[in-house]
Amino acid sequence: MENNEGRVYFAFDGDDFNPQEITEFLGLEPTNIKRKGSKIPGKLPNMSSWELSTERIVKEHIDIFKMSAQIVSVLQPKLDLIIAAKTLFKVEPRFQIVLTFSGNEEHSTPAIGFEVETIEFLGAIGAFVDIDTYKH
Repeated sequence: MENNEGRVYFAFDGDDFNPQEITEFLGLEPTNIKRKGSKIPGKLPNMSSWELSTERIVKEHIDIFKMSAQIVSVLQPKLDLIIAAKTLFKVEPRFQIVLTFSGNEEHSTPAIGFEVETIEFLGAIGAFVDIDTYKH
């Protein structure tokens, strides 16, 4: 029986920046980085990125409200630095939701939405939201 899967992450994307510099600037360790042109199995990234992600949740019920609030609670104290990083490193902030839906009709679909604090934070930093959905 397949469960729903999901994760939420915040990313900085840019043409060609050093993700380690953002790590040092923010004082936050990313969960993933990519350098433009680096070799990743099966891919060759066309941009650099710095990501801070929740764990990948695999269960019947996925709560995007809760997962989004978790990421924002880590980033909120860095609000001014995040805004400054956009200009300093020429990067764009992205808030990403990745969901894979169970094929089991008895499982509920993930709850997708954002608390007011999440929306205010994303607006303050000028982030866009991208939601990718897949089926098992």
